[in-house]
Amino acid sequence: MIIKIKSKELICFFLLCFLVFSHWSKIRAAEEITLEDAIAWGLNHSPSLLDFKDNVEKVERQLVKIKAGLNWQADLTGNLAASNQGSSSIAPNLNQEKAHLEVGLQGSKAFFGGLSIGPKLSLKKEITEAEDNPELGFSFNVTQKLYPWTPSSEEKEYYVTLNTLKKAEDNLKWQAETKKLDWLEGYLNLLRLREKVKVAEEQYFLAQNDFDLISQRQQIGEAGRQQVLAEQVRLKQAEYNLKQAENNFNEEEKLWSLELGLPIASKVKLVEENIYFQQIKAELATLTVAWSDSVQLMSMVDKNHYQLAAKRLDRKQLREEWGWKKDEKKPAVTTGGTYNYPGKEWKLNLNLAYNFWDGGVRKLENEDYQAQLNSLEREYQNLTENLHNQLRKLLNQVDLAKLQLEEKNLYCQKITLEKEIYQQQLAAGLITKKEWVEKSVEYRNAEISIKEAEDKVFLSKLRVLHFIGMI
Repeated sequence: MIIKIKSKELICFFLLCFLVFSHWSKIRAAEEITLEDAIAWGLNHSPSLLDFKDNVEKVERQLVKIKAGLNWQADLTGNLAASNQGSSSIAPNLNQEKAHLEVGLQGSKAFFGGLSIGPKLSLKKEITEAEDNPELGFSFNVTQKLYPWTPSSEEKEYYVTLNTLKKAEDNLKWQAETKKLDWLEGYLNLLRLREKVKVAEEQYFLAQNDFDLISQRQQIGEAGRQQVLAEQVRLKQAEYNLKQAENNFNEEEKLWSLELGLPIASKVKLVEENIYFQQIKAELATLTVAWSDSVQLMSMVDKNHYQLAAKRLDRKQLREEWGWKKDEKKPAVTTGGTYNYPGKEWKLNLNLAYNFWDGGVRKLENEDYQAQLNSLEREYQNLTENLHNQLRKLLNQVDLAKLQLEEKNLYCQKITLEKEIYQQQLAAGLITKKEWVEKSVEYRNAEISIKEAEDKVFLSKLRVLHFIGMI
């Protein structure tokens, strides 16, 4: 009976452990995300991008606000007035004074074409005349500008705001692509730092084994105090290097997660052969880019860079606004009409206005326009030169990264040959295992250096492609 009870308790215990372990595994699995998921999250939650997104949303709200202003507007009005009927007496006389009460509902609607309409419904009542019935009134007026055709104030505001939105969206897109490259660089950096931690661990274990051996030799009198202290110093140095490598990795990982705006519980899987990277590299291989043709690359910058596009938009907007201002100086022709009920009166009108003398305002406005246009042209040319210079720097970085990769490959070939020789010498008993392990660690560091150089070539090319507008 006791055995059965214990068996049941044991089964329940294992079942409970299994459930807890399964739940813990699911939590751990939920915490780990891929690089692609992390970047997708960062595009929506990164603190560096939120300000740009907020700016876009602010301009979008402004556009909606302008459109809302074109919808029907309704006002409730009220008026209470009293008047006497020509009496010179200071004292109030109810027989000679009248009080009027009027309440109304007035609507208005404007259109982009310059048309505006305004209906009004009113109710009037003589307060001093109790038997007087309220008078219901209705009026309707319409106004339309015929010549010259210039956008209404709402249209102008909408046009300018639309340009602002276009520039804000282009800026957000540019910043998002720049951040993606930064995050890719951070991911590759974490991979290399993790490898350096592993190498530092191997060096630490090697130093620990050497220290243990020299301590044992000291105990049997085959090693002196000086040798022990030398190995102890080497062990402390290895311990320091390991701690420093771990700190560098943890700090960079934390900063990278903060830049992405990841939740605290989330952790990105660090995979060397990442599918996301492989896709990018495959797409990069399909692109045909004349890396040596700087003239063609600069023309692509002129065509695609968002800052130059924004300057061109500013220049176009300035010319549009100047065209509107010149049209406003022409004779203005407007038409309209009104209708009143209960009088059943209607009226049509055609109005002409022309400001034939403005005291020299037009000349000053023209000078102001030319000054603004010249300023925009100078800014455009200066920006173009600065962007061309930035492109040269990026292309130089590509060349330098390629040269560095060649140098690291040659160095790795050298270390590989030395490693083979050390292996032969180890088999022949000419060197110690310690010397062989040290050479192996040196080879590992050379491999990491090659990967870092390859990463630089990859990222420097991506930054050029981003700069010229190909990605």
